[in-house]
Amino acid sequence: MADAEIPEDPAAMVRARYALYVETLRARMPQAQFDLLMEVIRAYVKAGGGRFRLDLDPAEKELFTEEVQQELLNLLGLLGAMERGHEDRADHVVARLGDGEYAKAVMSLVPPDVADDPDKLRAMRDKLDAQQRQRQQDGQTVEGIARASGISDT
Repeated sequence: MADAEIPEDPAAMVRARYALYVETLRARMPQAQFDLLMEVIRAYVKAGGGRFRLDLDPAEKELFTEEVQQELLNLLGLLGAMERGHEDRADHVVARLGDGEYAKAVMSLVPPDVADDPDKLRAMRDKLDAQQRQRQQDGQTVEGIARASGISDT
């Protein structure tokens, strides 16, 4: 590649890296998994980023393997790196945090130094596990209120 073709703008470099990564995924992933991954990315971008809930049908859940989830995190890191001042996110790596009592098969995108620190990874997992526990408790409370008020008959 000639020097004139290399973008000097860090965000342009990340966009080029993202495009290359997507094309690599397209070449190596089964088409159905790639299509689902791109659908999830589009939904994320349409939602404006941040937290959003995936409602997958049974066939999609089967396609949404840990490997697809890992690639989703990689792509989200590259998307985040396109924001000015966050270019370093392109170098983050997927860390498998393991299972907590409530959160299972936890993965997160982290800076390389965090990925090499078992104590930090454990603390992250414990925090995510506590959040999942709270969500479950909140859901049970809402269901109880709905049943008591006659809104729900389950």
